[in-house]
Amino acid sequence: MKERIIGHRGAGVLAPENTIEALEKAATLGLSHVEFDVRLTKDHIPVISHDDSLMRCAHQNSLISNMNYVDLKDINIAGHFALAAMNAKIPTLEEYLGKAKELGLHCQIELKPNKGDEFLLPEIVGDVLDTFYADTSNKDLPLITSFAAESLKALKSHTYKQFQTGILIKTDTTSLWEDYATRAQADYIHVHALYLTDDIANDIKNKGYKINAYHLNHPEVARKAIERGCEKFTCDIPDIFLKG
Repeated sequence: MKERIIGHRGAGVLAPENTIEALEKAATLGLSHVEFDVRLTKDHIPVISHDDSLMRCAHQNSLISNMNYVDLKDINIAGHFALAAMNAKIPTLEEYLGKAKELGLHCQIELKPNKGDEFLLPEIVGDVLDTFYADTSNKDLPLITSFAAESLKALKSHTYKQFQTGILIKTDTTSLWEDYATRAQADYIHVHALYLTDDIANDIKNKGYKINAYHLNHPEVARKAIERGCEKFTCDIPDIFLKG
């Protein structure tokens, strides 16, 4: 099962999420795939962070979208982390890709556009990805995901490399998955693990899409999702799958 696990935000419970340390922890666990989030600073630098707000991880009442990178880069975003005293920074996308490559980790990258950035974010990220993966075969390219269908479509139309994409489906719109997939021109459908019923899974497969799942943190749920055709899944606590 290990090859199906995608470390969510790196290994984002066992180390501060979306940090270099989270990548290193994922590699230490023996994972081959990691997921992380990318968004833009005020000066349009793509950085790795799930939230626009710094409050949750840094206890600072500021927004990444309102800050230039030079003012953001030295902020400690591990001040909340209870497992160990750490000092971790928000990396740029280029730094994160470089570290993932160094550690031999395959990437799943979620686009997190702020309102108004739905087309700018995929353009800037697409340029970084085209450059970084210029000499990479299509089968080894990262999977690009988002809840924003228009951002996925824009990335595909902007990049010259053939990146596959996955549309993330919110739980309350699971039954509308095909509408979002069509708008995104997606290759994968990412469904919350507890909403991946037999009917939904069969519908997705019969219409020619591939299935991934998210928020999958229980081995029994994972086995059921795999039976229904799930290829890979993001997991917050991958070590529970690796014991024994």
